[in-house]
Amino acid sequence: MSRPHLLYLAFFYPPSRSSGVYRALATVRAFGQAGWDVTVLTADERFFQDEIGSVDRSLLELIPDDVRVDRVPFSFRGQVPLTDLKDMGWFRGNFPVLWAGFRKRFRAALVAVDVLRGRSALSYSMDDRYVTWIDPVVAHAKVVHSRQPIDHILATGNPFSAFEAARVISAIHDRPFTIDYRDPWAFDMRTTALANLSAPTFAAEERIVEEAHACIQVNDAIAEAYADLYPQHADKQHVVINGYDQESIPDAVRGPNQGPHIFGMLGTVTDLWPLGPLFEAWHHIRDRLPEGSVLRLGGHLGYFAWSAEPLMAMFPEGDAGFEYVGPVPKERVAEFYEDLDVVIVALFGGPMLTAGKVLEVAALGVPVLCIQAKEGGGRRFYDSLSHPLAIGVDPNPEAISEALLQVAELAADTGIEERLKVRRTMEPYERLTAMQKMVDIISSAQREGIASA
Repeated sequence: MSRPHLLYLAFFYPPSRSSGVYRALATVRAFGQAGWDVTVLTADERFFQDEIGSVDRSLLELIPDDVRVDRVPFSFRGQVPLTDLKDMGWFRGNFPVLWAGFRKRFRAALVAVDVLRGRSALSYSMDDRYVTWIDPVVAHAKVVHSRQPIDHILATGNPFSAFEAARVISAIHDRPFTIDYRDPWAFDMRTTALANLSAPTFAAEERIVEEAHACIQVNDAIAEAYADLYPQHADKQHVVINGYDQESIPDAVRGPNQGPHIFGMLGTVTDLWPLGPLFEAWHHIRDRLPEGSVLRLGGHLGYFAWSAEPLMAMFPEGDAGFEYVGPVPKERVAEFYEDLDVVIVALFGGPMLTAGKVLEVAALGVPVLCIQAKEGGGRRFYDSLSHPLAIGVDPNPEAISEALLQVAELAADTGIEERLKVRRTMEPYERLTAMQKMVDIISSAQREGIASA
């Protein structure tokens, strides 16, 4: 019997460094290990590099060798820029000035044609900036299917236009599709209220959910919200947590330290992190920590090239015991963690937000300070584990000051055995182990299809 073939729609895939890229990488690895052939449809590198400036080329090395990656161009500028003469057509390539004049003179008519052909945001009623990616992806899926028949379509969002593309491909080729929500579409994950979307957008999502084989969520709070929103499809809601990558965990467990402590944070920093309260608390309690203690931050400053400067302006100035070490490549994450006595997880949002770093940090077996509102998903996760080395605290300076002192005591006093016990507790949350549930959900559709054939 031939290997089943998964078509995976993942707009953000290496060299993109978006927040969902590690889940996407783990997804294709898990399916490959389970005996599937995988074709990934993603955006072109030019878009990541030139339009949003969000690239980490080292991530390309993490793509499994047996995974085929096809890049479907996209641009926020409307038409995808063409740089190769052979892609421009005879008239445009030979008479660029006349071509530009023609476009200008007949602009209204050409816009109408673009709308009818699905090349304009006006072609769709969905509130999504990426809708013009749908038609090219649907067209390219036909090429993929002719090359090797597709058995199942899996789309990850955002962008949620990938979900609509999966639905259309499913209808054309009579193959089931599954949607993997990294973030909720219909809900504001900061407040858990319904998002400010148009009625047609809610209708589009409901249509997608109705036709999907399964809807995969990253935590219980989102799955429960969707089960309530679409009760007739509540049985389609499944939870597959993000998990952590074993290669990001140092081999050795860091032991207790009575001397200067290194407090560390790692991740893509955004203006939603509660950095202001943390820096204020750090300033207040520095002299109560062992002399020479340091607050160390590693990671990209925002997801876009223009994000760095405003974020850097928030950093403490002068001799504040703070150091920013810049981006940390994936292969050096374990090296970053191995020097830390305490890891700080700074989060925003409510129960729907459980960042991937929450699990990664929990698996280190070192004291953790989780700064998030009490109902936040990160704090809920640590509470569900009864994590003995994790302290949760609201994002205000007074509470953070006290918690920093408490977690420093844990760093000084907690023995190796207790730290190893925490690591053992986290083993079921290793990312590929966690992703096996997604493979099982989609493989069930494949088995059902074979049985009914």
